[in-house]
Amino acid sequence: MNHELKPLACSIFAVLSLALSGCSLNRVAAKTTASIIDKGLPAVYREKDLQFAREALPANLQLMEILLESDPGNRTLLVNAAMGFCGYGFMFIEDESEARASALYKKGGAYALKALALKGAVKEGAVSAEALDKDSAPAAFWHTFCRAAYVNLNRDDPDALAELPKIMPVAEKVAELTPDYYFNGSFAMLGTYYALRPRILGGDPEKAKLNFDKALQGAGADFLLNSYMAAKMYSVAAQDPEYFEKALNAILAADLKDDDARLPNEVAKLKAKKLLEKKDDLF
Repeated sequence: MNHELKPLACSIFAVLSLALSGCSLNRVAAKTTASIIDKGLPAVYREKDLQFAREALPANLQLMEILLESDPGNRTLLVNAAMGFCGYGFMFIEDESEARASALYKKGGAYALKALALKGAVKEGAVSAEALDKDSAPAAFWHTFCRAAYVNLNRDDPDALAELPKIMPVAEKVAELTPDYYFNGSFAMLGTYYALRPRILGGDPEKAKLNFDKALQGAGADFLLNSYMAAKMYSVAAQDPEYFEKALNAILAADLKDDDARLPNEVAKLKAKKLLEKKDDLF
């Protein structure tokens, strides 16, 4: 268990006590605490105890929402909330309750959209790829991640599927501006996009694989969730059981480092084991 979280929590609640002094101090406390959260997030991602992380994350997400009540224009906090709700839904909830995960994705997407609106990157209620820059790219990434994850769980909903054409240009722009952000995550999203859509609507398993290959280079090479998504999305769309089995077994055999990807990599191992057990149903 990562005990770096304990002093982080103590600092947070010490600062929060200032909020009792009045409205102006509320915002000061919110800004200070948001900064502590932002700097302390690596401790969360280094956590290797999945049960501990699962139990701890909801309280931290609730804390972010409380802080946003006092400082609703805090873009760093909005992006961290988007990342937190989407990540929690994907890592711990999606496999158990698609309805709950969908709600978390909608909430995370809404926070990311607010951060983008503060940068003038939202036009007529949608993210404008042309208006993005390197500063707004992380918020665009998490908004796209949340919406793509929501669509994946709601493929029977025509309104959800209608969002897919809006996702690709934003993901492409993020890949252009910050290609290595979150372990080459924009390429994994593009791979998911091409695997998710039927061929008649622009789906293309070959393009999906090309993008997953890019996701698995450089900054994303040791990020096992990229491999997991390639197995789950590309190999199933292409009906390639050999790729599926090879990728998932490689995840299960991987030695993990105590770095900022430890928690998502632990999750990838758990998800890979469960997905491998469904092979006969998928091919």
